[in-house]
Amino acid sequence: MRLLLAAVIVSAPLSCSVKEDRTECPVYVTVLTDRFVQQGISDGIISFGAAQPIRRETVSFLSYVREGFEQACPRDFARVSVLAGVDHALLREGTLETPYGSQADLVWAYGETFSAYADEYVVDAVPHKQFCLVRFLFDGSRFAPEDYPWRFRLKAECSGMDIYTLAPLPGPYSALVGPNALGEWYGVLPRQLSNNMLLEVFVPEAEGSAEGRTEYVIDLGKAFEAQGYDWTLEDLKDIEVQVGFIEADLTVTVHEWERSDSYGVIEI
Repeated sequence: MRLLLAAVIVSAPLSCSVKEDRTECPVYVTVLTDRFVQQGISDGIISFGAAQPIRRETVSFLSYVREGFEQACPRDFARVSVLAGVDHALLREGTLETPYGSQADLVWAYGETFSAYADEYVVDAVPHKQFCLVRFLFDGSRFAPEDYPWRFRLKAECSGMDIYTLAPLPGPYSALVGPNALGEWYGVLPRQLSNNMLLEVFVPEAEGSAEGRTEYVIDLGKAFEAQGYDWTLEDLKDIEVQVGFIEADLTVTVHEWERSDSYGVIEI
């Protein structure tokens, strides 16, 4: 009997019973991804971290509708990130980075840092738009858009983001823009800290080449600033850039993209 009582006393602190100090016990976090599904997003990546990475998994959001995705996390401090639309970007421990020369992904994201002292904690993950889709329109030129000899480079100062805070991270961003199969021109800008952006117009050395003779350099950030573009919005707005080649000169006008499907996904 004494041996049995001793065993119970020794094991009690490890059981996390109601009467004991539970600060060392995990909190069971349930991440609800229903909002992503409602947005038409069926899968993505869920990451958990604290002082060290805890878990990262690619999941079908449809599989966790109403029930949520559960993970044990430290009770005093933990972080969760839900990402969708990651394709070419590099997902590291706590960051998402666009390789130089690549177009940014159309990323929707949610991030949260929390301290939970109850046994359970629920995260209602709401997708937020982390990119600005740039639609190029043309006027005043003898060329049809699909026949333009020029190509564009979008250049900016942020190419990544913190997946838990969704804050933009400094890093050179450069992406090639040309006509797609339908003759439409679209570019993507990831979330920026400021309007320090350039639009380079160049003649490519060969078909599909990202190199060539630069003919114009436009202060695109100044045009965004004149429009009052806000990079701090939870859901970034899309922009139309009107380009005119008139008398060997180039003009650029930026205005908000007015459309009913402003959150629709368009293939680049």
